[in-house]
Amino acid sequence: MVFDGAMGTNLQRQNLSASQFGGERTNGCNDYLVISYPAAVEKVHRSFLDVGVDVIETCTFRANG
Repeated sequence: MVFDGAMGTNLQRQNLSASQFGGERTNGCNDYLVISYPAAVEKVHRSFLDVGVDVIETCTFRANG
C-alpha cells in the first residue's frame, strides 16, 4: 500500500487565484477549496492515483483546530 500526502504543497503549485479560493477574505485558505473550487482538490487526487497511490484523503487542514 502506498499512502501519499503533501496536499497543501500540491495545491499551492497550482497558483490559484483569490476567486478560486472564494474571494479575498479566504484567499490562500486551502480548506475552502473543497467548496469553492473542488477541481483543484480533484486534480491533486487524480495526480496521486495516476502514479499508483492506493489511499487518498481530502483536505482536513483545520479539522482539529
